Amino acid sequence: MTIRLYNTMSRKLEEFKPLLPNHVGFYSCGPTVYWDQHIGNMRSFVNSDILKRMFIENGYDVKHVMNITDVGHLTSDEDSGEDKMEKGAARENKSAWDIAKMYTDSFIRDITSLNIIKPTFMPHATDYIPEQIEQIKKLEKLGYTYEIPGDGIYYDTSKFADYGALGGQNLSELRGGLRVDDNGKKNPTDFALWKFSPTDKKRAMEWESPWGVGFPGWHIECSAMSMKLLGPHFDIHVGGQEHIKVHHSDEIAQSEPIVGKPWVNYWVHYEWLLSKDGKMSKSSGDFLTVQDLIERGYDPMAFRYLLLLGHYHQPLDFSFEALDAATNGYKSIIRKVADLITSKGSEHVNDAVYDEWHNKILDTVSDNLKTAEALVYIQELLKDNKVNAATKLKLFEFIDRLLGLQFVNRAQKLLDIESVEAPEEIKKLAEERVKAKAEKNWELADKIRLEIDSAGWNVVDTKDGPKIIKKMA
Repeated sequence: MTIRLYNTMSRKLEEFKPLLPNHVGFYSCGPTVYWDQHIGNMRSFVNSDILKRMFIENGYDVKHVMNITDVGHLTSDEDSGEDKMEKGAARENKSAWDIAKMYTDSFIRDITSLNIIKPTFMPHATDYIPEQIEQIKKLEKLGYTYEIPGDGIYYDTSKFADYGALGGQNLSELRGGLRVDDNGKKNPTDFALWKFSPTDKKRAMEWESPWGVGFPGWHIECSAMSMKLLGPHFDIHVGGQEHIKVHHSDEIAQSEPIVGKPWVNYWVHYEWLLSKDGKMSKSSGDFLTVQDLIERGYDPMAFRYLLLLGHYHQPLDFSFEALDAATNGYKSIIRKVADLITSKGSEHVNDAVYDEWHNKILDTVSDNLKTAEALVYIQELLKDNKVNAATKLKLFEFIDRLLGLQFVNRAQKLLDIESVEAPEEIKKLAEERVKAKAEKNWELADKIRLEIDSAGWNVVDTKDGPKIIKKMA
């Protein structure tokens, strides 16, 4: 099946052609583990998961590397400010190492909640300091570096003619649009490869190097770890669109002099999840996490469903109204899949019909990850009376592998819950509610319903009378 992706470098849709047949190597920018990841961050990780699942369903062997940034990411992309790990340690009165472990564990919990397949490799920047130093030494030997005394070793972007090509800018445009701070930089776009530790205090994370005690700049870790684990050339590099003009442009500049061109064949970037105030960020300290949604009673799969209703290359607005609507849509599909499970009986899968729907859905997602269109096909499949229950169920098993939405898992869980009989005290409350409604005592009926709800049960009014259902965990 043809796979097409939008390549940021060429600014067009391109047919994917792997470096090795039936193999794909891709690198995705991972979390900086100085704080919890907000739900805007999680959109990128879900998108990368869809990319991976699409390749797997197309028969590819996927080697996925995602870094854990636990050192060197400064609070400004312009190489100024505090290291985010040191800042997080000061904020919470913990060591930088403890902060890294705590928020790495938090991140893994969140991706597990969202049914994201773990990367093949999830390297920590602090475990690859020798590789980062070795890359800087190579760049130094090639003449791409210079030292700012008391500050660090910098990359001279004037030596790389294609700097800024990923963002559609040339070096002369970038020079004209930026100011050089009075810190010794030769060019405004130059960036730190190695930062020297301050002389007046000891950092929690610092290492010996040929240039002095210090720590790596943020950008060098991705080049070092991707080359170590994927080789000098690999297929795809992904990340948020905010990385295009600085982080990823810097990665290209420091990598291609070492490996030659091209370093990466396809650059794929994800748009932001927007709140009513604009792009979600941690700068204000006020943001939503996956755990926040869970504590508010939302199924993480409903949030994943909401994300797939948009396209990765377009901004997506988040609101609780939108999440409520997505929750209702997701639950509706679960209910219908549960009905398929109970009605399939001894039916057999129609292979020809299965192949037709399978190929239609997979082809849609393979065409630049059009998940929203795939969800429309899923609704059409459920309505198609010519497809029997057994065939639909097998298709939903494929859909769950492709989109990771766990429809079949949730449907079976729903059926298991519905088979649990309510205790006598809950039944009695339901009877009292029926009586209150018959007497038009709506205030009492609502009070009883809330009491049933707080006990972990739902009461649903049907034409045959109230039905008491155990809540899903």
